[in-house]
Amino acid sequence: MNIDSYLESALSDLGDIYYEMATKIEAPVFADVGGYYAWRFKNLSESLACYLKGIKIVSTLNASMVLLRAGFTQEIGALCRMIDDYCNEIFFLVMPQDGDKFSKEQIQFLDDFFKEEFDKPKNPLGSTQKRVNVPIRKIHATFGKLAKEELNPSDAQEILRTTHQAFSGYVHGAYPHIMEMFDGPHPHLNGMSGTPRIDEWRGQLIGYVYRALMMSTFVARKLGLNEMETRARELLEKFEMDTGSKSAKTASELLTAMKKEVS
Repeated sequence: MNIDSYLESALSDLGDIYYEMATKIEAPVFADVGGYYAWRFKNLSESLACYLKGIKIVSTLNASMVLLRAGFTQEIGALCRMIDDYCNEIFFLVMPQDGDKFSKEQIQFLDDFFKEEFDKPKNPLGSTQKRVNVPIRKIHATFGKLAKEELNPSDAQEILRTTHQAFSGYVHGAYPHIMEMFDGPHPHLNGMSGTPRIDEWRGQLIGYVYRALMMSTFVARKLGLNEMETRARELLEKFEMDTGSKSAKTASELLTAMKKEVS
């Protein structure tokens, strides 16, 4: 099996599910946005936010596959950091965090997400950016609550913090990450094709496509699209079987083994 072609095929199948989701929800309209026209949704909700984050995940993974074929692993790392954020934000919005209602942090996140970039579109330099970003630790904490049957919340949150920090280096150009561009005394400025980095990042993308399939079941469920959820789950299960992505060990068992290795 050509794994690159397989990943692209899985993403194409997942994209078809999102296209069909689009036919089941309210369509955007070409609206006046401060004197300019752009596509916007009339009714804004947490379900819509999850859907939009989901399509961003699929698009970003498609871009990552293009970069993989061209050998640009550093740039894949930056995109993976973006995907991490989108997945965590979907988790953050899956269910109310304040009993049966949304917490103030969830409400703030949605308010920021749907806010226009400029409050004065015809005068960008005179506009003020009024977003109040929800702290990343608050978003990571949600994963800890959802994964509490598999991991204790502090371990779950620490895993996300570590991953977030590690992949941030590709976004900000950290020294250790830039040094991955060297395969000898000279840097690779036109991608890392022909080096071990390609197989390393191919393995990473298998995991990220797996996450995208998993997150898409949550997106479909959030939208109340049972048929789409079933199709996404079937695609997930096929992916697990074809790639061996699902571990026989629980998350807790894997983390315990990891801790032993580094102790």
